[in-house]
Amino acid sequence: MNLTSLHRTLILISPLLLGGCAASQMHGFQNAYQGYNIPEPLVEQVRVELKKAGLRNAQVTRDNVGRIRLTGSYQNEDEVDRAYLIVQSLVGLKSTSPFYPENIQEKRWEADAKRALAQFTNANRGKTSAPGVKRALIVGINKFRDPRLTDILGEDDARVVKQVAEKAGYRSITLLGPEATKANIENAIERMKRELGPNDSLLIYISSHGTQPVPRSDNRDARKMSIAAYDTGDTNGVRQDVSFAWKVHTTSVADTKVQELAQLPTKQTRVIIDTCYSGEILKDIPDESRRYILKTNGGMPERTGISMAAWSGDAYASKGIFASEDNPAQSATGGDRAHRRVAPQPAPEASRYTIITATSDGELSWGPNGEFDSPASPNKRLKGSFFTQAFFDYLDRYNGHIEPAFAAAKAFTYEKVSHIAPPSGWKGPVPIQQLPRLNPPLPANDPSTIYD
Repeated sequence: MNLTSLHRTLILISPLLLGGCAASQMHGFQNAYQGYNIPEPLVEQVRVELKKAGLRNAQVTRDNVGRIRLTGSYQNEDEVDRAYLIVQSLVGLKSTSPFYPENIQEKRWEADAKRALAQFTNANRGKTSAPGVKRALIVGINKFRDPRLTDILGEDDARVVKQVAEKAGYRSITLLGPEATKANIENAIERMKRELGPNDSLLIYISSHGTQPVPRSDNRDARKMSIAAYDTGDTNGVRQDVSFAWKVHTTSVADTKVQELAQLPTKQTRVIIDTCYSGEILKDIPDESRRYILKTNGGMPERTGISMAAWSGDAYASKGIFASEDNPAQSATGGDRAHRRVAPQPAPEASRYTIITATSDGELSWGPNGEFDSPASPNKRLKGSFFTQAFFDYLDRYNGHIEPAFAAAKAFTYEKVSHIAPPSGWKGPVPIQQLPRLNPPLPANDPSTIYD
């Protein structure tokens, strides 16, 4: 081959080589060279289950990397969520394409957004000159009505937050244990939305299980999760299958409801969510932890999955909900929120709006089944989740200043969780990871406090 021929050959194949390199960096192509080899009989089983669930116009195909993608038509977004849960229960989260189907007859988010804005406008007429009030919504659950939702120490976490909030002058609505039903939580949120004024300070704290996330309609590669209430699930003995997954999904509190409250204009808003997958609420907001996780995982968000039998062990428990069998073929995999989600929008001044989540997206939130030594106070024992207990313990040391307390609690939590022995059936990273997040990031020595 002469030099002219070689030059022509290189010109011809260069776009192909560059295209391959670019594709490996583009959304949806990260697994292009390994693909997802889902057996055709399993794909057919997905189709059968969709029909059995009454989703007669739901269809599936394979996306460009072989994942199962929803197509067809749907009456509303509830049908889409149900279809996703069916697919995820059979092939797993990683093998389910997050691309949202386009043919949906009724999109409720538009009507919901208009109604919420009208309600807020009517409720806040004349409030602009009213003196500010400190308001807190605090939710924590230890035991759930459905025994398949494992025990955690959410009430222990919430009591610590309640004590701190009321000492700082907050008027709190506190829902613990059996009080924290889906109806009670949603009613409390609506009450807060009616009463909240632009001069008020708002604190939201929730410690519970977080449900397996499903794709969102407004973002091609983001998922929404929900927060388990005391009455989430079903006590009628429904087996751990797609029906149970749908029951959990429809009886939990959508994260969008919390966000609608959190994004209302206030003097100051602090949101602290300690559940598995809580980082999903910040999925669209890049920060140090997200960049770290993407880099560590070759551009992919962290995704973990464990079977129902491995939710917790003798020593530790996590706040994740998986509706899956022990059969690996039917085990749902995921990280560890049903309307269009509005991404959190920070206020112009960072100190006025702070969201803290116990995890990054795709991670579980952990705590021991018992007490552990305080990282900030010698000879003190703490009981609850690693992050909440450490964060509020450090707040006491740092006189309520968020930035140093969060940084110390984040480091402590990451270190403690990384030494937990993976439970049976664990499909996530080893060592286990939990990296709390704070948005917007606060600079060192920022004067913002949790008490203002």
